[in-house]
Amino acid sequence: MKISSKLFTLALTVPLLLGIFNFKAQAEVTRQWGVGGDIPVPGDYDNDGITDYAVWRPSNGTWYVINSSTGLVVTRQWGVGGDIPVPGDYDGDRRTDFAVWRPSNGTWYIINSSTGVAVTRQWGIAGDIPAPGRYDNDGKTDFAVWRPSNGTWYVINSSTGLAVTRQWGVGGDIPVPGDYDNDGRNDFAVWRPSNGTWYVINSSTGLVVTRQWGVGGDIPAPGKYDNDGRTDFAVWRPSNGTWYVINSSTGLAITRQWGVGGDIPAPGNYDFSIRNDFAVWRPSNGTWYISGN
Repeated sequence: MKISSKLFTLALTVPLLLGIFNFKAQAEVTRQWGVGGDIPVPGDYDNDGITDYAVWRPSNGTWYVINSSTGLVVTRQWGVGGDIPVPGDYDGDRRTDFAVWRPSNGTWYIINSSTGVAVTRQWGIAGDIPAPGRYDNDGKTDFAVWRPSNGTWYVINSSTGLAVTRQWGVGGDIPVPGDYDNDGRNDFAVWRPSNGTWYVINSSTGLVVTRQWGVGGDIPAPGKYDNDGRTDFAVWRPSNGTWYVINSSTGLAITRQWGVGGDIPAPGNYDFSIRNDFAVWRPSNGTWYISGN
């Protein structure tokens, strides 16, 4: 009976261990999609809750997307060289829309995925940094820019059409809007490379939050890495390919080596988890490298 019991336990344990190993293997995914010179524009273009592999090609202004729900490839010419891609859900249908912002005239060009209709809006001037997001919690991405010359945010709330301005940040900062307080609205936030500090105004309270996290040379990569609905402070360090994240649910720091110098961080939900995965896109070979979180 003892031998039979051990064999029975072994019979149960081996498949379980194999399943764990297989899960870990499946948690790391690579996919070649794009070429050098492309700009990664991951998003949920087919409304299945999963981030799709997508790039925008400045040389021909074309979007190349693999819909995760079907595996089918979608291409769309939208934009011209010099534009900045600004994908987002501008029409509230839960699908990412093709969109670009043109620095030369400060104009947004969007194709609403719900109707296929093109929308244009002049908002911003040359030198601004586009920072689209959901600033008014109506389910739609708002037109927004941050102006380095005066550290001011300029937002058009899609729910009302009213313009909102807020001075927050200084020249040299990097805008990092996100929902840091889980109220469904993007907060005004910047990351300062000179001191590695995050400066956030929580939209729910108006209170200012600052946190030193990161060093000069890091690339800010905010996202929802711990499943509590709040954007976490996160940076990716090109010098060692490491992610440094503070989980907002616990305050604990998480590090993960994933990527190499020259990669572009592209966090997103590439699997069925609702937490952001660690992901990079490598311009040298046009390959996506995803590590499940």
